Parts: sequence; C-alpha cells; structure tokens
Amino acid sequence: MAVITSQTIVTIDDALAVTTTASFTLQPENTGSNARRELHYPSDTLPPVIYDKNPDQWTNFDTSPMVKRPSVGVQQTIQDNKLTGWQGFNRDASVTETWKGSDDEAPMRLSFFRELYAYFEFPPTSGFIQWKPKDRTASVYNIMIESLTVGGQDVRFDFVPSRNGFLTQDVVMRFRIVSEV
Repeated sequence: MAVITSQTIVTIDDALAVTTTASFTLQPENTGSNARRELHYPSDTLPPVIYDKNPDQWTNFDTSPMVKRPSVGVQQTIQDNKLTGWQGFNRDASVTETWKGSDDEAPMRLSFFRELYAYFEFPPTSGFIQWKPKDRTASVYNIMIESLTVGGQDVRFDFVPSRNGFLTQDVVMRFRIVSEV
C-alpha cells in the first residue's frame, strides 16, 4: 500500500460569473378564440374530428410548441450552492389537452370521446394524424397520440363513467408533435 509522504494545498477560487442576454418576444394575441380544433386522419380513412368544444386546459402549446425553455440546475460547491441556467431546447415535450367540464357542464359527449378513441386505437400505418389548433394558430401539425384517459385511468369500455350520453370525469389526451405541415 502506498504511503503519502507529502501534501499540497490547492486553492479553488470562484469562477467569474458569465451573463448572457437574449431578446424577449411576447407571443401575439390569438385571434381565433372561437375556432374549434380538428384532427385529420391520413388519406381520410377515418372521418375528420372537429372538437365539440376546445379543451379546458392544455400544456406545452401556445401559438406554437413550447420547446425553448431555460434549464436550471443547482450544483453544490465546497462553500455554497451555485445556481446555473442556460437556454434549453426540449423538442420531445408532449402536448396535453384536458377536458374538465364544470359544475353544470360535462367534460364531453360520449360520441365525441368515441371519435377521439378511434384515432387513438387505430394509429396510422403510414403518415401522421394532422392536428389543427385553429383557436391558437393557423399552423397544422403532424402528431402521434400517446394516451387517452378518462378519470386518470386507461379506457375500459365495459366501464366508461357516463350519464345520458355524457362523460362524467376528466378526459386527457396526450400526443407528441412530429413536425409542422
């Protein structure tokens, strides 16, 4: 076994902070607030789905996919914790649409849910489903649906919580944007 016969003190200084600036652009106001979103299957194998009503909540989409987000990290040093940040780019963020309804309104009709489920159950073998969020932008996106849940559970048609043709629990559809058309 080696024996240490000398020692050296190494002084670690704080590095100089580096600051970068970037232009901040406010997103434009959306003009199509009453427009309903649409799904289109390639080659019109399934009929187009025009949303009965747009989702009550959605994530990772405004007037375009929200992929540029700052990444923040904390690193412990000998004396302290240092916070660092840098401009990130997360292309793989899923878009989530949620229909919640309200005290006097159901989240969606069962027949509309069945249309969404057909798109989820039968993904195209070639091409992509096109998503048109006309209430947010005129752009069209190719998407792949990842999940469709009712009340936080995978869909079981032997028990879909509904009453008089309307669902009674939240509906969540999650998908990834593959490209812009």
